[in-house]
Amino acid sequence: MIHLTRLGKITFLLNVTGQITISRSVYEEVVTEGKKKNYMESYIIENLVNEGKIVVKTLKPFDMSNYPPLGRGELESLELARQMGDNVMLDEKKARNVARIMGLNAQTTIATIFEMLIVKALGKQEYSNNIKRLGESGWISADIIQEYLERGEKHG
Repeated sequence: MIHLTRLGKITFLLNVTGQITISRSVYEEVVTEGKKKNYMESYIIENLVNEGKIVVKTLKPFDMSNYPPLGRGELESLELARQMGDNVMLDEKKARNVARIMGLNAQTTIATIFEMLIVKALGKQEYSNNIKRLGESGWISADIIQEYLERGEKHG
């Protein structure tokens, strides 16, 4: 969500899903802590929450010991998806592996950007620029960035 907002593409996800649901800890991490660091996407996400496009949900109590060591946001995102019977957006590989074991459908930011190309919500050049910007963030390996650039070339 942070990266899609940073790229200016959060509205695509909202158009596809109608509404995004996040856990309280994700809100605190993204908005409360992000605003302390003056991250622009934190303010945008807060506005989407205030408009009701993003819903912040408090989870039913759950046993965190059932999960491997993950960040609080990933843990609550997995549990929220399990409780709601819904998809989950996760970029961390370990969290996606846990989602797969749980039988949850996990989506990544980079795969979402690729879907935008497929449905023609992005042109080829804008797609390539967005993938390169994700690569500049340093949290996606160069191999994955190259793979998605090549997918974009093949699809285009």
